[in-house]
Amino acid sequence: MKKAFLSKVAGTLMLSAGLFASSGAMAQTTLTFDAAGNAIFGALHATAGDYIDTYLFSVDTNATYASGNVVVGKTWIDGSRLANYGITGIQFFKVEADSSQTALATTFDTSSGIEFFPIDALMSGNYGFTVTGSTAIAGMGGSYAGNLGLAAPIPEPATYAMLLVGVGLLGLASRRKSNDKLG
Repeated sequence: MKKAFLSKVAGTLMLSAGLFASSGAMAQTTLTFDAAGNAIFGALHATAGDYIDTYLFSVDTNATYASGNVVVGKTWIDGSRLANYGITGIQFFKVEADSSQTALATTFDTSSGIEFFPIDALMSGNYGFTVTGSTAIAGMGGSYAGNLGLAAPIPEPATYAMLLVGVGLLGLASRRKSNDKLG
């Protein structure tokens, strides 16, 4: 067991070293969600360059809405805090049965921080998103971190009212059938 663990650690370190050593590297990570439907993600790129990071996740229920936000790292240089990473785009995609990817309409908003979400609800299946960006300070690395939340839609009060009316009508119909005096 110890040998298997050490080989996994060595493999992970070799893969990480290869990703950090190459400029323009692509990293792929599978997200794990907590009980509230939130997952954290992020990357530290030790060398200057352009990067595309891919995050994968699964949705178990239909009509799930995803929403995320990201912050970029800051570095203290000559008395100023400067962003050390620039994110130029985030794009959601669906992973098809043959492992191909189909792009989903995605909102990427930078007006007050960085927010992103797919336009439509996600149905059961495998999904992901890519974060495209580059280091922002010449000759230095950069980082970012974010949160992705999944939530099922909350029914409107009219939906509950229709459900109660339907259950009431079913109860009335079953009562009429079981009453021998009516017929």
